[in-house]
Amino acid sequence: MIFAANSTASDVTRTSYSKVDSATLQQIVDDPLWHLLLQLKNGKPITNDTSIYISNSFVSPLAEAQATVDLFQRSPQNICNYPARLRLLKRYIPKFKSISLAEHCAEYRNFVESVPADSIKLIYASENVTSASSMMGHIMLRLDGTNDKGVPVKHGITFFTELDSLNVPHIMYETLMTGKEGVFKVAPYQEFEQFYLYEEQRNIWRYTLDFSEQQRRFVQDYIWELGQQSPAYFFHIFNCATVTQLLVNIARPAHLNQVASWLTPLDVVKFAQANSLVASTQFVPSNKWEISTLEESIGSKRASAISSHLAHALLDSLSLSFVETKYALALNQYFRSAQTISEQRYQKNSAELAAFNAKYTHLSLDVSDFPVPSSRQQEGYVGAGLTHQDSRSFMAFRAFPVARRLADDNRSMIGETELILADIEFRVGLAQDNLGDIYVDKAMLYQMVSRVPVTQNVSNWSSSFNIGINRVLTGERKRKLIVQSEFGLGFTREVMQGLGVYSDIIVGAGANKSEAFVYAKPVIGLYAYTKLNSKLAVNLSRTYNQYGSDNPIDAASFCLHQYGFKDITLDFEVNIQKVDNEYESSASFMLGYRF
Repeated sequence: MIFAANSTASDVTRTSYSKVDSATLQQIVDDPLWHLLLQLKNGKPITNDTSIYISNSFVSPLAEAQATVDLFQRSPQNICNYPARLRLLKRYIPKFKSISLAEHCAEYRNFVESVPADSIKLIYASENVTSASSMMGHIMLRLDGTNDKGVPVKHGITFFTELDSLNVPHIMYETLMTGKEGVFKVAPYQEFEQFYLYEEQRNIWRYTLDFSEQQRRFVQDYIWELGQQSPAYFFHIFNCATVTQLLVNIARPAHLNQVASWLTPLDVVKFAQANSLVASTQFVPSNKWEISTLEESIGSKRASAISSHLAHALLDSLSLSFVETKYALALNQYFRSAQTISEQRYQKNSAELAAFNAKYTHLSLDVSDFPVPSSRQQEGYVGAGLTHQDSRSFMAFRAFPVARRLADDNRSMIGETELILADIEFRVGLAQDNLGDIYVDKAMLYQMVSRVPVTQNVSNWSSSFNIGINRVLTGERKRKLIVQSEFGLGFTREVMQGLGVYSDIIVGAGANKSEAFVYAKPVIGLYAYTKLNSKLAVNLSRTYNQYGSDNPIDAASFCLHQYGFKDITLDFEVNIQKVDNEYESSASFMLGYRF
């Protein structure tokens, strides 16, 4: 549904103009819902975009209340653009109670009749780190109900931006500094779910929200108001999470001031759960997740047999258990999405699988041990620790505002993933000859890693990319800062649940004021989750032409990451590098806080 900005009213009865007394205006201003509708936190706009205000500039909540009342009385046709404001003002100004939006605003009436809100669900789609606009996941609302024609319908409500460039620095500048054109979309929900589940292969969680009828009406009205505006998209302060959070906060308007300025989709889920707004939860796995997870249960030999029978549409010669049926259903759908089989074979397989599935209607997959998104730690990070390097000791510090690390517990995801923005690392000398000296080790603008395992029937490329400033070892065994950018491709394989191996080929370019070079780095490694709720990680690499060195630089890292703490991270790491038969080593311990 495309909203028509500046919707107009037809034959709205003009309310006789009279100044609303200051006491009534103050009551409006004191209502937390008024601040929410104006997108205010602690009395101030959450972005620099002031287009939502009557005069296209923000003065104060009181001034905006007076301007809104004046506009509604002098130009009543404008009420069609502000149904949520009108609904709130009706609580305090009796003369507005007689105004019927549905009667006088045809476009608004068509919207509320076409997009009913008999129930509201919060939809969370898991991360897609290979997409810059979806690397922290995606959050949206789903409105369910019966429309004016008596047809049950479901609509998705979302806000996003179109990324039409591969220039990551330019994208980051626009989405962090200047703002990028935002798209507010209301459309049949099925197209969203089809895209996330089948095209992007992301898991989906549906959270049914416990909203009253009055709150659901406010949500409808505010969706309409947002559709009349053209807000700019900012990755950190006005994104899909911000808009969804505003809509969810309609049920808890007084809590908006407590919401973080830098919101991620998971923050919205955690807010809804912490404020007792979630009535029920439903997990909808992607085909890749089901294939990867269930293949471990049925074994490679049986998985191969099912795959072969699906490819030739010969399932009638097989007998399938409940788990095997679920595996076959997911694999059949995946083969169709990947165009591995024809539509005719897909339909034949589907018909035969439906017969198998009918025998197991009393059974369901138990995913209770599967970590849910809201159980993850917060995504901001500050850390401090000790590092011993080059026979010296240092205090080490690291911080970034939002991230998922390879060091984190990634068991709720397919494979191991990382996304870090604005990552800063530095050391402070503790030895007598460098006491208090500061050494910057890293200032990375953007870094991502996606290690999605290949399976018997699903091929996945692992990939990585980073850009920023990094301190590297040279062929002369000196550590120098460079501006670098790297890109890598490879494969990851899960040997068993919780144990994976990977290999990558990374190519990069680096430069500083005196040197510029390109380099190549093959990498192999493994990760293993332990019964002690921790993860071991080993990484081996050889870098050719790093800083123009004639000799390759070999490196090995051994890491232990301990989990089990709500907001605390514990990381231990040992690094060994070899240049021309000379060794450099370092060991570190970091205690981090997630916020």
